[in-house]
Amino acid sequence: MKPFSPYPLLQTALIVIAMVLPAIAAAEPKQEIHRVGVRADDGSGWHLAVSTKGSFSALLPLPFNDFTIGGGATEETTHVVGGKSTEGIKFAVTEIAPRGKTLPDLASVPKSLATAANTVSDVSHTRKGDADILTLTVSNATTILYMRCIELGGVRYIMTIESPNAYREFVAANKDKFFDSFKLKAKS
Repeated sequence: MKPFSPYPLLQTALIVIAMVLPAIAAAEPKQEIHRVGVRADDGSGWHLAVSTKGSFSALLPLPFNDFTIGGGATEETTHVVGGKSTEGIKFAVTEIAPRGKTLPDLASVPKSLATAANTVSDVSHTRKGDADILTLTVSNATTILYMRCIELGGVRYIMTIESPNAYREFVAANKDKFFDSFKLKAKS
């Protein structure tokens, strides 16, 4: 199984990530694969995805890959857990830890994702404690993308679900469980 890789709407979402990662965009990124095809089913069909080098965990309804991009002393570091179902439904959680740079404001994300082909809807921007949280939906003629961005302590976590429209209802019924499962790992 190959490492999780982005597809149509997720590519658009990852453009937002690329705005934060200019050093990686300009040079060949260093990618470290930690685990591939991990099955950590909790008995409900959901898999606890604990990032090996990142500071988060989440439940995914499918086996997942776990990898890191970047990570040098002066590079931004991106930790990812994600997977793709046989139906083409993709779940991913990405942690972006910038080094010496300011992340683009979350309020700019919806506008950056809106295009002639993509409709952005259901935008919610809230604060919960110290966390700045943006949740939105992006759709086009073939695909739907649900995204939640959580910014906390200068680190941005991006949770995405991308699905062919044929599975829109199934994904909508399960997105809250995915989004609500996000946790920061306890510091040791």
